[in-house]
Amino acid sequence: MNGKRLLTATILAMGAMGAVSCSNEAPEGNLGVEGAAVTQCGDLRADTAFLGKLRSSDIRLRRKLKDGSANAVAEAHKALDMGDFRLIAATTATGISTEAYGVQCRMLGGLSPWTVRAVAFVPEGKVEGGQQKPDDTVTGFGRRYNAAMLADPRYPYADVCRAVDKAGAQPALPENPDAGIEQPYGFAELGVARMEHGLGAAARRGSIRDIGILLERDPKAIDKPDLFGLTPLGWAVAYHRWPAAQALLRAKANPIGGVCQTTIDRQSPLQIARVMRWYGVIRAMRPLVTEEQFASLRQKPRWDDASLVEFNHALTELKERYDSQLRAKPFGRYDLNFQVDERGNTTECRMDPASVAPGFDKELCGLAVEIVRWAPARDAFGTRVPESARLLVGFGGGS
Repeated sequence: MNGKRLLTATILAMGAMGAVSCSNEAPEGNLGVEGAAVTQCGDLRADTAFLGKLRSSDIRLRRKLKDGSANAVAEAHKALDMGDFRLIAATTATGISTEAYGVQCRMLGGLSPWTVRAVAFVPEGKVEGGQQKPDDTVTGFGRRYNAAMLADPRYPYADVCRAVDKAGAQPALPENPDAGIEQPYGFAELGVARMEHGLGAAARRGSIRDIGILLERDPKAIDKPDLFGLTPLGWAVAYHRWPAAQALLRAKANPIGGVCQTTIDRQSPLQIARVMRWYGVIRAMRPLVTEEQFASLRQKPRWDDASLVEFNHALTELKERYDSQLRAKPFGRYDLNFQVDERGNTTECRMDPASVAPGFDKELCGLAVEIVRWAPARDAFGTRVPESARLLVGFGGGS
């Protein structure tokens, strides 16, 4: 194995998810994640029977990889027969990668554990830039398995995951933080989609006719998350298919996504539109969610971690200079309240409550304004806005 260790936990998170206790009662009203029964999510990842099949399949595959009897093409066809579209992947120091096995998947934020069958660990530096592992037994199996999956007409995600040599360079994220991400998921160039590939594939291709037919066959599929956690509406938005998004919204697709998703989930249609800065779609979705849900998209100012470390050092030195005055009162916690403008600059600082040393308060605010850097707040549309911010500090007797 060339020193590479075969992971014994091939089942990954999917097996663990199958152990979650589920309620058989249907959720009442407009419940969020906390109140919805797992079995009501409309998600294969919450289907305990399906998860059981995947778990058994992964155990068998692990055994065959260990004794060298695994046939990649045969195993890929078995997976496809049971509707398991996970690709072989490796865990790395920085996350999950299919590139070690010849495939590039384009998903904003990377792949989640339940989207792959991880079979090996790859040390840092062996996958970046498409660099692949030596063709040992496991790697050879993984490459052949993934190639068989992508070549099979039953595989529905050929526009999301492609062979490395056909994928091209990864698109660069915009340097301007105010610019939207043009294609957060998948590839813009689409191949042929079949009706059996489902509603998500039809949405990615903007096929209104197929969307109508598929919804007539299975109306419940409209908000069903797929392998990657996206609903058909989420895919329509991600692929700039506005007519398809309109058709799905007319059919009462949820802008928040599946039953067990929330507004701020990375894969929710509303959040995808926000990441893309697609304001027209956001406005179309806004009347379809509550004010509270829409407001949850707002982002408060976020401090820069390095500047906060620097500020803590300055605070320590400042407390030493005012030690005698500060010890006059018991240890207490104080709020540093700021106003941060749309450029991330601090325009106002106030300590609440005031300490026993007005000079300390003034110097502390001065240091905070000078040192702490902020990522500006953004409204629900993703536009920079002025906003308040707060830091908590503690000092006094015994500090």
